[in-house]
Amino acid sequence: MMKVLVTGGLGYIGSHTVVELQQKGFDVIIIDNLSNSSIEVLKGITAITNIEPEFFNLDLRDKHLVKDFFKQHQDISGVIHFA
Repeated sequence: MMKVLVTGGLGYIGSHTVVELQQKGFDVIIIDNLSNSSIEVLKGITAITNIEPEFFNLDLRDKHLVKDFFKQHQDISGVIHFA
């Protein structure tokens, strides 16, 4: 299964993208710092797709955290950037 990272995945456009990806069979990881979104959106995604995507509350401006994230997730095939 292809793994896709969606940054800003709990925002309006990002969350709709996550739903579509999951419905097409992709394994989705979400990074969002929740500055323009809500953790409640994650529950909505799960309710629609019956799949809870992996979520990380992470600010992409923190280079060290982003670097550590990618060290731990080397199996990501693609990134869709909405953050």
